[in-house]
Amino acid sequence: MNIKDGQLIGSNTQIMNEEKIKKPIKSLKKFMEYDVKNLITYHRGQFNENPTKKIKELVLGDLNN
Repeated sequence: MNIKDGQLIGSNTQIMNEEKIKKPIKSLKKFMEYDVKNLITYHRGQFNENPTKKIKELVLGDLNN
């Protein structure tokens, strides 16, 4: 996950093959079980605008593509 222009976004899937995309999606699925209040990314800082909802959107969007 990354934060760009204040929005939580997924990984750059254009540079990843299908097999490499499965691992981060599997990890993100685990977060869907929790009520996340703040999310801190390694390089981009903090995201706290309903991170649980955004994580679900990222996971379910990637699963539907």
